[in-house]
Amino acid sequence: MNLKYCLLILILIGGMIPGCNKKQRPEGLPELYPFAIKVIQDGQPLAGANISLVAQDPALMRWPCGGNTNEEGIVKLTTYGFEGVPAGQFKVLIMKTETIGGVHNAEEAKRQREGEDFGKEEIFNLIDPIYRDQSTSPFVIDVKASYDNPISEFDVGEAVKVPIKMPGE
Repeated sequence: MNLKYCLLILILIGGMIPGCNKKQRPEGLPELYPFAIKVIQDGQPLAGANISLVAQDPALMRWPCGGNTNEEGIVKLTTYGFEGVPAGQFKVLIMKTETIGGVHNAEEAKRQREGEDFGKEEIFNLIDPIYRDQSTSPFVIDVKASYDNPISEFDVGEAVKVPIKMPGE
């Protein structure tokens, strides 16, 4: 067999061995613990909400934590792309937006250049804006150094549709 083919086979086999292609953990990333949040709106699970955590310990602020809720309104939080969250206290920020009008993909951009009008882009908060700001959000979680943290549930109240003002408007 040709030497090139032997090397190619070895490379392919090496790529299939578990652990060979895992993402490298950044230096200093603390131990992470599984943690999930469930978001409720109007008494129903809220899918598609963005969850961000703000560490109350300045030493943890360099590690972004969060995720997006699934159809059951649950997010399994990640930190810097790795499953789990460091132990500590975090402010929970929740947001969900909707964009109406404007161009949203390359095909629409092409059609707009050809003269099609997609209207002015408008963005709306679908959750009360108090939950997206760390100075006003009442939600806090305390992540224990445990692999058995309970799911935290947060109710964001009634659905809203509040326009987001863009800079200069």
